[in-house]
Amino acid sequence: MKKRRIFIILLAAILFVLPCAATLSADSYDDYTIYMDGKKISETGYYVKGNVYLPVTMIGTYCNNAGVSLDTAGKQLLIDISQERLMLADDTITNFVKANAGILTIPLKSLNGNLCFSLNVMSQFFKLDYSVSGKKIKLKALTGKETIARVNGSNVVAVPSLDSTSAERISLTNGERVYIEGQTDNYYIIKDYDDNTYYVLSGNIKTEDIDLSQVDFYAAKKTKFVRKANDKINLVWQYVSDVTPESPVKYAGIDILSPTWFRLKVNDGGNVTNSGDKGYTDKAHASGYMVWATITNNMSASGSTKFTTAMFNDSAIENRAIAQYILYSLIYDVDGINIDFEDVVDDDRDGLTAFTKKMRSYTERQGLCLSIDTLVPASWTVEYDRKALSKYVDYLAVMTYDEHYSGSKTAGSIASLPWVEKAVKGCLDEGVPESKLLMGIPLYTRIWIVDESGNIVSKSSATMATAQNSIKINNATVTYLDSAGQNYAEYTTDKGTAKIWLEDSTSIQNRLNLINEYGLAGSACWQYSQGTSDIWNLFR
Repeated sequence: MKKRRIFIILLAAILFVLPCAATLSADSYDDYTIYMDGKKISETGYYVKGNVYLPVTMIGTYCNNAGVSLDTAGKQLLIDISQERLMLADDTITNFVKANAGILTIPLKSLNGNLCFSLNVMSQFFKLDYSVSGKKIKLKALTGKETIARVNGSNVVAVPSLDSTSAERISLTNGERVYIEGQTDNYYIIKDYDDNTYYVLSGNIKTEDIDLSQVDFYAAKKTKFVRKANDKINLVWQYVSDVTPESPVKYAGIDILSPTWFRLKVNDGGNVTNSGDKGYTDKAHASGYMVWATITNNMSASGSTKFTTAMFNDSAIENRAIAQYILYSLIYDVDGINIDFEDVVDDDRDGLTAFTKKMRSYTERQGLCLSIDTLVPASWTVEYDRKALSKYVDYLAVMTYDEHYSGSKTAGSIASLPWVEKAVKGCLDEGVPESKLLMGIPLYTRIWIVDESGNIVSKSSATMATAQNSIKINNATVTYLDSAGQNYAEYTTDKGTAKIWLEDSTSIQNRLNLINEYGLAGSACWQYSQGTSDIWNLFR
């Protein structure tokens, strides 16, 4: 039996995000001069939202990999993983991914009439290291002749010769990559991206463990995030259709960003749609965020439910999907994976648990956090075996919203406090540990219009800002509903009475109080673009 309430979550995403995605498709960019091994070349590079882009015309001349091909019509690069030399956390996950991932797709971007690829994503595959400063992109080909190292410490200086004056010194950044060309008793001789030679004390340099010229993609095991016992975490989803929005500035109340990047392709053998953006991850990390990529079974697509069943019952399809979910996550350097499988039939309860268990066996090896989203405990959500699922994930997020949805016969709150509390208790009663439970928090509401007979005339979705705007324009009075634990407003329109159960700082604070009362791990907010910036301080 399909679940009626599942579709409202998708509807919210479509209503609020697709207009934004359309405006993002025309990204602003700057032209950058490209240097290869210290020499200027004729091609032009670009910088967009943390990504360094190079034209595909460089492939075959400056960028080479036999397993990478260009699909101009599809505006993507194809990577045949069976031809690539991978080195992941250990042999088990490396062999699994190499045997099952098949062909990955890397989206291209049109900039100034040129089809371009993200160097952030492809640098390893093309054996290129790079640096960006000013309006210059400096490339260095990795040949295997150089010893790759990193600066190990702060306030590290290098000099062009051992008798240099202090004025000729340059500063090196902690963690900066350098190339060792030789060695004296106390110094390493290094080269920069401009092919200049410097000397630096050997104690300030740490050599890399592997030769990056000998592998096509390397991803070491991450140090997995472990929440401190008394800390609370806040995950915030960002809906992504095709184009990823800018990574948010740092808010102390947000710990984890979870872009919806990877979707299962229906009836395509386990292949996954890739909407990842490495520049987003890089900027998010620089701001102090963790990034957990959300993976879905593409619940909005026709045939998704049936194909999800087929995947759970075909190990080849499931292995392909898991291998791609994981490898995409590693390519985009995320810190965790968030599973959002919806519109799943009841009979696939055990299949979803088995899928999650298999995913866990590989994410744990790689040091990635694993979380899963479920609907509220109810007779129509038995496809989620929450107790079993919680054994295989670090966190389980209960999507405590859409108490009243687009198909409801009566107007009401998206998530009244008693309804939310009942869902939390239900998860705990089913055996989900409070230390793993994240409470869902909606950042949207619904503007209901009802006629004199109480019939619903319309029910438009609204972001927090839209709802507040509507109240201001119509001079509506806001009152607090103790029964719902949130503010309420209504006003008269030519079609009837507008009713709004508000999502604002009051409703959020009440939910955060529940998190503390029940000792939960934290919260999960759907979704970032629907909220207002002032609310994030509440989560501190």
